[in-house]
Amino acid sequence: MRRTPRSFIAAILVLTMTATAAWAQQQPVDLSKYVSREEYETLKRELADMKDNLKKVQQQTSGPNKETEEYLAFIDQELTKVKQLADANRAGTTNFLITGYATAGYTDRQGEPSTFSATFTPLFLWELSDRLLFEAELEFELEAGEMEGSETHIELEYADISYAVNDYVTIGAGKFLTPFNIFSERLHPAWINKLPDMPLPFGHGGLAPMASLGAYVRGGYPIGDSMRGNYAFYVSNGPMIVAEEEHEVGMLMFDNPEDSDNNKAVGGRVGFLPVPGLEVGYSFQVSRPNVEDIGQLDALLQGVDFSYVHEYDAIGGIIDVRFEWVWSDVEDATYDPDGSLGFGPVTFDNERDGWYAQMAYRPSQHNSEIIKNLEFVFRYDEVNNPDDAPESFDRNRYTFGLNYWIGPSTVIKTAYQIDNREGGESEDANAFLIQAAMGF
Repeated sequence: MRRTPRSFIAAILVLTMTATAAWAQQQPVDLSKYVSREEYETLKRELADMKDNLKKVQQQTSGPNKETEEYLAFIDQELTKVKQLADANRAGTTNFLITGYATAGYTDRQGEPSTFSATFTPLFLWELSDRLLFEAELEFELEAGEMEGSETHIELEYADISYAVNDYVTIGAGKFLTPFNIFSERLHPAWINKLPDMPLPFGHGGLAPMASLGAYVRGGYPIGDSMRGNYAFYVSNGPMIVAEEEHEVGMLMFDNPEDSDNNKAVGGRVGFLPVPGLEVGYSFQVSRPNVEDIGQLDALLQGVDFSYVHEYDAIGGIIDVRFEWVWSDVEDATYDPDGSLGFGPVTFDNERDGWYAQMAYRPSQHNSEIIKNLEFVFRYDEVNNPDDAPESFDRNRYTFGLNYWIGPSTVIKTAYQIDNREGGESEDANAFLIQAAMGF
C-alpha cells in the first residue's frame, strides 16, 4: 500500500517562506613557492640591517630623499613576501589527519538469530594546501566466513581528491559520497545517524545511491543579504539493473566500479537555506543502463529532502526534523524472456518509491546532567515496490529510539522497531536494536 507523503511536502512549503541567514567565505592563500625557515631568518636579518643603514643615511641628509624612501618601501615589500613564503611552507601547513568512527551493536530480530556486530571506519584527510584536499574512508566489518569463525570485510567507502577553484566552485574526482538528498553525504556515519540502522530508501538494496565513481563540481552561493544556496552536479559510472535475481529483478544497483556498457549517470542536487537551521533540496539522476538480451533502458531517479534543527527555550531543548523522499522510474521491459531463470517471462511497471520522516528531541537545557544527555527519536520509513514484480513486497517500519550521549560524538542508542512487510511470502520482522557509536 502506497502512502504518498503529501502532508510532509505541504509542511516543507510552509516552513520555507521566510529568510534570515548570513554566509561568508574566506579567500585561500597561494602556496605555490617554497623557502626554508633558515633561509627566511637569514634574509630577514640582512634586509633588516640594510633598512637600518638606509635610515641612518637618510637622517644624515638635510631633507627627505625620495629615492631612499622608495627603496625602503621596496625592502618592506620584499621582507613581507619572504615572511609569507616561509610561513606558508613551514611544518604543519600540509596537514594529515586520521579521524573516523567505530560501532558495537546488538540486533534481535523476529525470525532471525540474535547477533552482536562491530565496525571500524577510519577516515583519512590530507590537506595539501588551502585549495587541495584528499579524503578517503574505509570500513572494516566482521562477517561470517565460509569456514568456522569470522572474516574481516574491508570496503572502500569513498576516496576522492578535490580542488577549491574559488569561494563558490570546488571540483573533484574519485569515489565520492553521492550528492543525492542528504542522508548519504551528511547523516550516514553511525555517530551522526540517530538510530542504529539506516532508513529504508538508503543502504544495501535501497533506492538511492550511497557513493559514485566519477567527477563532480559543487559549491555554495549567497542569495540576497540573508539567504544562501548550494549545488552539486556529477557524472559517474551508471547503475546496473538486476535481471537474474528473482527477488531483486528490475532494481537499480549503484555499486558499479567498472562501466562495461558506456552508460554514464548524470545527476545532482540543489539546496536552499532560507533561515538558519532549515534546508530544502531537490535531487535527480538520469542514466541508460544496459541489460543483456534486453538492451538499454531509460532510468530516472528523483528525490526531495527537508531538514530543520533548532533549539527552543519554550521546550528547553533541541528539535531535529528530517524528511527525505526518493522515487525511481525505469523503462518497462520483459525479464527472463525465455523462462530459463525460472521466474519469467515477466513484465511489470517498474516504478518504486520510498521515504522516511524522523523527529528527535533532546532536553539540552535541563538542569539534570543525565536528562539533558538523553535524546528521544521516532522514525517512520517505507518502500513501495512494483506489484507485479516477482517476490515483490512493500515494507514500512515504526522505530522508537532512546539515546544517551556520553560525549559530543559518543552515543549509546537503543531502539524498538515494528517492521511490517506486505505482499509476497514476506513475514513481519520486529526488532530490538542496541548500538554504541563513537566518532573520533
